[in-house]
Amino acid sequence: MSEITDKSQDTKFYYVKSAIGLGVMIFFQFIPPPAPITEAGMALLGYFIGLILLWSLVDMVWPTFIAICLFAFQAKTIYPASYQMHGIYEAGIQSFGNWITLFVLGTLLLCHALHEAGTIRRITMWFLTRKYAKKNPWTFTFMLLLSGLFIALFLDVTVAQIFMLNIAHELFRELGFRKGDDWPTVVVVGITFTAIIGFTMTPICHTLPILFLGISSSITGVPPNMLAYMLVGIPVGLAIWLLMYFWFRCFVKPDVSQFENVDFNMIEKLRPGPMEKREKSVVVVCLLVLLAWILPGFASFLAPQSKIFLFMDECTATMPLYLGIGILGIIHVDGKPLLDIEDAFGKISWLPIILLAGIMMVAGAMGEEPTGIPGWIAANIVPLAAGLSPFAVVAVVAVLSILLTNIANNVPTGIIFVSVGTPMAMAMGVNPTVMAIAVCIGANLAYTIPPAYVPIGFAYADPYCNGGAVFRNGLVMTLISVVVCAALIYPLGTYVFGG
Repeated sequence: MSEITDKSQDTKFYYVKSAIGLGVMIFFQFIPPPAPITEAGMALLGYFIGLILLWSLVDMVWPTFIAICLFAFQAKTIYPASYQMHGIYEAGIQSFGNWITLFVLGTLLLCHALHEAGTIRRITMWFLTRKYAKKNPWTFTFMLLLSGLFIALFLDVTVAQIFMLNIAHELFRELGFRKGDDWPTVVVVGITFTAIIGFTMTPICHTLPILFLGISSSITGVPPNMLAYMLVGIPVGLAIWLLMYFWFRCFVKPDVSQFENVDFNMIEKLRPGPMEKREKSVVVVCLLVLLAWILPGFASFLAPQSKIFLFMDECTATMPLYLGIGILGIIHVDGKPLLDIEDAFGKISWLPIILLAGIMMVAGAMGEEPTGIPGWIAANIVPLAAGLSPFAVVAVVAVLSILLTNIANNVPTGIIFVSVGTPMAMAMGVNPTVMAIAVCIGANLAYTIPPAYVPIGFAYADPYCNGGAVFRNGLVMTLISVVVCAALIYPLGTYVFGG
């Protein structure tokens, strides 16, 4: 009887929390908007707040579909230039049709191919059997996260995170950890934050830093210097990453006692033998996709006007990804395709795709002018830097970029701050490139909630992690990033670029 009562009580609370979240999504738009935010902007903020509540307290799937339906009524106002059909179809384009949603789906399929071929296991065993990694659990953790940081320097943040999470999941299984254990949770959070930090450190294959630098360059007329950017981004990012590791090691202190039972000599025997034809073929195709992702980054630096770069830039990173998936489906070895796409669709997790659809629809729309949200931020947040020294101005912009991107989305945050901050820097005599770099780094350091950044949504949905752990550690990482960026970006920037 008590169990039935508990279930009834849980169901009651479920409906109450659902009603609160839906009420915010539906009725928030009727609150008088503070100028210059429009009614559409208020509706969008309602969807944003409601989704956060529902995702956090109720469910991570059905709220996205409700948000898509509600967004349909505002789609024409928010996207007047691109709107062509009924609002629900525009909402579909902005959610499941968003390029990031499609890109992530492709990377999941590619990772599935590598996993089925045994390559993920091969990489896992390599990490497990390094001499330094065998010293203790924390040298093992350090090496794992360091490898993720290296990968993230050259790959898109989502790609780097997905690849490293697949490796981590294999490690958890090999070491006997279960879902809910402390160490896997810390590793998933650490990999996610590492991918984000690495993304800020270089502009190679990193679309958003290049986008933000391009906006600043169009205002100043000075082309971006990628190498100089890295001379600032790498030391700043490395400092943040080392402090992250220090935080996990000295303060979070997850239970690593299970490592006492790990026989590394036994694990050594689990290392796969030489690659067979099937695995080699999968690896070659995946490396070609990787090469197609990396080449435009170098071409943009070495030959930005070359026909090859312009062609690959037009193709984007998504086309070689889906071309690679198609090739894996075409090529057969031993009578079977390298990637059984139909089978893969049944095995990959769709939760991140559904979550991303809602994130990108709402977060992407926040940067649109008809919402009035960009104008409100420019009018109410940017003036806070008035009357400060050049050091303080850059520090304030970096800090505000970090704080705002942790409650909004990094794309509109970066666009708004670089668009407003660049002319402000020029007017105040501050090097505008230093200001742009402060935005490029700060606006991409989002750690707390799913709408802030795509990788955070992945971490929330990861079976070995939970939203609470991401959020709590994300708050600490936000503080660490604020201190490091405020202290280092201006001195390093002026040293590299001049005053």
